[in-house]
Amino acid sequence: MPDIKTKKSNKGTIKTIDKSLIATQKTKKALVDIKEKGENQTQVKEQNSTEYATNSIESGAKKVVNNFNSVRYKGNNEVNNTKSNIIKTRNKIKNIKTTLTEKKKLQKAKKGIKTNRQNIKNTQKVAKESVKVSQRAIKLAKETAKKTSQTIKVAVKTTVSTVKLILASTKALISALIAGGWVSIIIILVICLIGLLCSSVFGIFFSGEKTGKDTITMKDVIYECNQEFSNKLQSIQDENPHDEYVLDGNLTSWKDMLLIYTVKVSNGNNQQDVITIDDNKKAIMKEIFWDMNSVSSEVRDEVVTEQGVNTNETPKEVEKKVLHIKITTKSVNDMKTKYGFNQKQIKQLDELSSDKYSSLWGSIVYGVDSGEYTNWRQYDSSWANVRIGNTSSTIKDIGCLVTSVAILIKKAGVSSSIKPFNPGTFVEALNKNGGFDEYGNLQYAAISKVVPNFKFVGKVNLNGKTRQEKFSLIKQYFESGYFITIEVKGAVDGNQHWVAIVGINANDIIMVDPGSNQTNLWNAYEFSKSSQFNFFKAD
Repeated sequence: MPDIKTKKSNKGTIKTIDKSLIATQKTKKALVDIKEKGENQTQVKEQNSTEYATNSIESGAKKVVNNFNSVRYKGNNEVNNTKSNIIKTRNKIKNIKTTLTEKKKLQKAKKGIKTNRQNIKNTQKVAKESVKVSQRAIKLAKETAKKTSQTIKVAVKTTVSTVKLILASTKALISALIAGGWVSIIIILVICLIGLLCSSVFGIFFSGEKTGKDTITMKDVIYECNQEFSNKLQSIQDENPHDEYVLDGNLTSWKDMLLIYTVKVSNGNNQQDVITIDDNKKAIMKEIFWDMNSVSSEVRDEVVTEQGVNTNETPKEVEKKVLHIKITTKSVNDMKTKYGFNQKQIKQLDELSSDKYSSLWGSIVYGVDSGEYTNWRQYDSSWANVRIGNTSSTIKDIGCLVTSVAILIKKAGVSSSIKPFNPGTFVEALNKNGGFDEYGNLQYAAISKVVPNFKFVGKVNLNGKTRQEKFSLIKQYFESGYFITIEVKGAVDGNQHWVAIVGINANDIIMVDPGSNQTNLWNAYEFSKSSQFNFFKAD
C-alpha cells in the first residue's frame, strides 16, 4: 500500500482545545435555526449495515425537528445518566491513544482523514488498517455504544439542537467516519456534544419539563412564584376594607426574569449547570422574582359613576372606598446593575437577550407545545398597520381579539391556505370575506370561511360570578377541547381587551396576551372584570 502524505507536526507540542467554548459557539445559531427550519430528509433504502445505521440517525433527527418540544422533557435525566459513561470512556480512550500515536500507520491514517475531502476516498482502507492496530479502541467503542444505546434514542429525540449542530458543524467529520463504518464513534460524538450543550447556559432551554416524579422544574418554580404573587394580592385585599379595587401595572416578563436567573447562576461560566433545579436554585429564582416585582397599595375615597340596572336609568355618582394596588417592576438593565454582573455575565446576557431565542424562552413558560404564536403581539411591526375591514383602525389599534383568534388557530395546528399564517395575513383574508362590520367588530362566521377547520361555537357570560365560578367554567370548556378567547377589562363603555387562553394550572389560567408579555391571567387583570369568553372548535 503506498504511503499517505501527511503534514509534519512539531514533536513534543500538544495543542489543547477548549471544547466547551467551541461547542457553545457553534450552538448559538443552530439553537434558533432548529426551531424555525424543519428540513425533509430523503429516506434511502438501506444497502448494508453502515447505511442502515446512518439512515436511522437521520430519521431520528427528522422526527425531532418536526416535534422539537414534544419529548424533550426526558432528555435532561438521560444526559445526566450518560455523563458518567462518557467520563470513563474518555479516560480509557486517552490511554489507548497514547499507544496508537506510536503506530506510524495509524498516525498517517488520522492525518489523512483531516487533510482534505479527497482523502475521504481512502478512509475505508485506513479504517481497515486502523482496526488491526487498535482492536482495543474498537472494542471499547462498541462497549460504550451498547451501554448508551437506550440513552442515545432518548437524547437524540429530545435534543434536536444538538443533533442539528452535529449535522451542520461536523458534517465533514461524520461523512468520513461513516465512510469507514465507524458508527459507534459517531454515537460517542453525539453524546459528548449533548453533554457540552447541556452544561452550557443554553441548558436553561431544557429546564421546563419533568424527568422524574420528584424532579423540580422551572415550570414548577414559575407556578409557585405566580401563586405567591396571587396570594399577596389577595392578602392586600383582605387587610384593606374597600368597595372596589384597581390593579395598576403588570409583572415583568418571565423571559426577563429567567434571563437574569440564568446569568446569575452561571456567574459567567459556560459550564455551569442551569438545567437542573434544586432548593437553592429555586430560592435564587424567587429572590429574583421579588427583586424585580414589588407591590404597594392604598385606599382612597373616590366618587364613582355607576350605571343603573336598566339601561334607561340615569347614571349616578356614588362615593366609594377604592383600593389601588400598584405593581412596580425592574428591568434587565436595572438588575444587571443591582447584581453587579461581571463582563462574562454581561456578554452572556447580551447573547441570550437576542430575539432569535424568543421561541425557546417561550417553551419554558408555556410548555412543550408552544410555538411562534406565543410571541405574537398586535403591535408587532410586521402587521401592526394592517387595516381592520373598511375602518381607519389597524390591528395595533383594535386587533386584540382577532390576534387572539389567530394565536388559537396556530396553536390548534389546523391546516390553512393562508401562507404564511400570522395575524396580518389572517386579517387580510378576513377583509376579503366580510370579516368585520363597519365598526371593526369581528364577524365570527367569516373565520371558518378563511380557515374551514376552525369554527366559532359560542359565548359564555361571566358577569356576576365569583373567581372560583369563573375558573371552573373556563377549566370545564378548556378541558373539553375548546379553544378560548376571554375579555379581561369589563367590556364597559367600549373598554375591551381580549387574550387567548393556552393553559390551565391548579388555580391559574395561562394566557398569550396580544397586548403584553404577561402570562398569568388574573395576576395581570382583575378577575372581576373577566366579563365573557368565546369558545371555538378545531376539526
